[in-house]
Amino acid sequence: MTPDVLLIRKMMSRQNLTRAESADVLEAVLRGDSEGWKILAYSVASQTKGETVDEILGMFDAMHRLTGDYPLELSGRRAMDISSAGGSGVRKINVSTLSSLVAGDPITPIIKHSFWKVTSLTGSADALEAVGIHPQTVTLPQIQTAVESVGVVFYSPLFVSPELANLVSFGRVMGEKQVGVSTPFHLLAPIFTPIPLTYRMFGLNNPTQFEMLTEIFRGLGYRNAVIVRGFEGLDEASISAPTRVRGFRGDEDFDFILMPDEVGLRKVSQDDVLPVDAESNHRDFLRIAHGLETGPKRDLVALNAGIALWISERAATVADGVRMALERLASGIAAERLTALVDQHGSPDVLRQARERYLSA
Repeated sequence: MTPDVLLIRKMMSRQNLTRAESADVLEAVLRGDSEGWKILAYSVASQTKGETVDEILGMFDAMHRLTGDYPLELSGRRAMDISSAGGSGVRKINVSTLSSLVAGDPITPIIKHSFWKVTSLTGSADALEAVGIHPQTVTLPQIQTAVESVGVVFYSPLFVSPELANLVSFGRVMGEKQVGVSTPFHLLAPIFTPIPLTYRMFGLNNPTQFEMLTEIFRGLGYRNAVIVRGFEGLDEASISAPTRVRGFRGDEDFDFILMPDEVGLRKVSQDDVLPVDAESNHRDFLRIAHGLETGPKRDLVALNAGIALWISERAATVADGVRMALERLASGIAAERLTALVDQHGSPDVLRQARERYLSA
């Protein structure tokens, strides 16, 4: 019996693995299982037992052994990701994607995960494709160029890294066959990155995982990290409900409840920030990016971008970060960054058509 099978059986008997054991078993499974049967057995065993922090860190280590660090030159830059777990079931505009366009700059570039919709009307990748960017085709040289000249870029590590092909194939088959089995990769995929990050902002859909994610991000070596979730279930900071804000800045832990009026924003009903359909979502995306939207949906983006500016040490307080974000949104800088990205590695014709369709109405 192979070592990976022995460790899977250990999980099936509800015994926890060490970080090293977790890394060893997943590395072996991902390298050798092109058909996905062992990945499925591993997933069921892991989810049935329940993952520990060390086991999730070991899973991260296993994927990192396959990909290595991406060969990007980040000297002097403090890279960041703004993303969320997804799957909250709450319809929403593309908050983290817009927040990245607002908060990124060449010194603190936002190198953001972009995936397709799970339960939302449009995922980050869906919204970006509607304006001419295809995150699944973005290459490492294009990431480097965008980091240096724009300060934000959208990509998918699952498609940049051919070493993860077996995992991508497994996920595709699970979706096609509608297996409906939860796997550890539902959490791991949104947090895994082969890019050394200094800061992390993460929207959570499971209120029981705040402490776990805090420990994971500390274990991954981030300088600062923040985890947010609205009380109504939004996996972002919210202006229609209180938001729990949990994480750390250096050696200091924090855990507090944030109300919109504490940072100068008006609390609104959830209906005021919900998109109606995919078309309205694309319209909201472009209007907010171009500084044309001044209502609650803009404020929702400003709140999240403000928290990102605070956790990345460019704003002294969240309130200061929100004020900075509102100024940036009004200036149209998000649209400038979007245009620059499309010019570099997207389709300017698609962006032009989207502007004609959604901004002229």
